[in-house]
Amino acid sequence: MTYVNTIFTDGPLEYPYTSKRRASSHSKNKVELKIDLILQVLEFASYISKLKGEPEEVGPFLKETTDLLKENKLEQVFQTFVGATSILLDAPEKEFEAVYNLLIAILKSTSPETYPGLINQSIKELVNDEHDKAIQKLKVLQNLYNTLEYSSPLRYDVFVAILDIATKNDEIETILPQLPRLDTWVKEWSISTEQVRELYLTVSNKLKEAGEIKRSHDFLLKYLATYTSSDDFSAAKSAASRAIIEAIQLPEILSFEDLLELDVIQALKNEEVFALLKVFLNGNLKEYKSYIDANPGVVEKLGLSNEDNTRKIRLLTLASLASEHVAHEITYQTIAKALEIEEDEVEMWTIDVIRAHLIEAKVNQVRKTILVNRSTYRTFTTSQWQQLSDKLDGWKQSLTDILQVIANAKLIAQHSNVNANVASSSAVVVIDGTVGQEEES
Repeated sequence: MTYVNTIFTDGPLEYPYTSKRRASSHSKNKVELKIDLILQVLEFASYISKLKGEPEEVGPFLKETTDLLKENKLEQVFQTFVGATSILLDAPEKEFEAVYNLLIAILKSTSPETYPGLINQSIKELVNDEHDKAIQKLKVLQNLYNTLEYSSPLRYDVFVAILDIATKNDEIETILPQLPRLDTWVKEWSISTEQVRELYLTVSNKLKEAGEIKRSHDFLLKYLATYTSSDDFSAAKSAASRAIIEAIQLPEILSFEDLLELDVIQALKNEEVFALLKVFLNGNLKEYKSYIDANPGVVEKLGLSNEDNTRKIRLLTLASLASEHVAHEITYQTIAKALEIEEDEVEMWTIDVIRAHLIEAKVNQVRKTILVNRSTYRTFTTSQWQQLSDKLDGWKQSLTDILQVIANAKLIAQHSNVNANVASSSAVVVIDGTVGQEEES
């Protein structure tokens, strides 16, 4: 089948009529468009009838469509076509894309108030269909997405359908490159806050199903960030708890300050999981063990691993220790005591913390010390701001001292030049064997 794109008017179209009167240019174009629509409707109905194995030109589906057209029941025709969406998947692969594009073109011919609902029904048919034709489904939905206005809210529905089909059929890689643009798209679509939340949470859940845990967690945080202090958090508390658990579980997450600042996370402050978050925010190994003793069984209840938790809190403990000794040395003994490990394990843990980009340090195996060049603060509180202020004041004073030294050097150089000139003007010279003073010019 060859699909020819046809331009339709925006409003609903009635069944065309014939008239002996000469139509105006505008009316004539409108009638031609109506005729194009009817021809497309009949072409689509004939194709569906053929897929159903019905007799050519007299099949029940084609006859039903023709009868509805005669009664000017276009809306009913559209509903019938939407219900036939899944039948299209029985079409040969080379024809499916073209015939589905034809269906979308037909559905778009109805009123702007009606066609979004019809298209949504059609894409739901594709999502719910059990045919193993994921690539074909994704391709036609991508075509549909691209034919919609960039600001159309329908793009939201199509994207969700694409995500659903991709996840169900292990094709999530096809949309991963597009996810960074999602924040921009939700603004263009002008969808409601509730839809934005639903989208971010859906994306997070689908990515988690596909094993993309870190990406899933990132979108979960986007979902939680849509809540402010004036919102009702009841629907988001479960997701907030999940976000804390995932942050602790994921090896690459070693900073928890941004998470704690979310209003919906603060709503959990009376729960065990929040107390555990506080430990990982700025606590050490000793505090973690105290938490475990005070809350027996809670780690297992949250689905966490005590072994993994202990490893992470040791890394964080060493990072905190290093932040207290920037530009100074820490002995192996001090580190071993803080991490509750043997001294011969210190180098291994130091290397792990360096690889995690928490500190920059040099290991002195002879002196058995770690020289800390830089350390990342786990939290940046008033104390850290004061330390930064003190350092800036110190640098300012050092620069002032250097400028004074430079100024003094300039003065000394100037005096030296003056003295040299004076000495030059009074130098003794010999002219024709006569000794005398050089005259001033």
